[in-house]
Amino acid sequence: MAENAVRIKTDPDPYEPFRLAQAYRVGDLIFVSGQTAISLDGAIVGAGDFDAQAAQTFENLAAVLRAGGSDLSKVVKVTIFLKDMSNFGKIVALREKYFTPPYPADTIVEITSLALPELEIEIEAIALVEGEIEG
Repeated sequence: MAENAVRIKTDPDPYEPFRLAQAYRVGDLIFVSGQTAISLDGAIVGAGDFDAQAAQTFENLAAVLRAGGSDLSKVVKVTIFLKDMSNFGKIVALREKYFTPPYPADTIVEITSLALPELEIEIEAIALVEGEIEG
């Protein structure tokens, strides 16, 4: 049986000007586009401050998941894009702060730039809506 894809977005949707969907729910999975340190009103948070940007990025990820009927405890996979891999240790601490065991599968890559030059981190995710993560 074919599944429909249902668009998920926050209100307001700070990514609307970029012509992309924040997330889609397909069956019991949510596929979240890369979240960054852009506030709900569309402003960049914490330019030059990795810690502030990372916190806003995780908060944005949580908000999109909530809008889709899920939360951070149901994330099964994340991909984290960093402009500076020297922040890897901070990412490990942030994973412990925002996720719960068993922790999600994860890919972390260093990139030269993101969509806007002030951005230092981006996180995309796949999460369950129904069901539990066993580990």
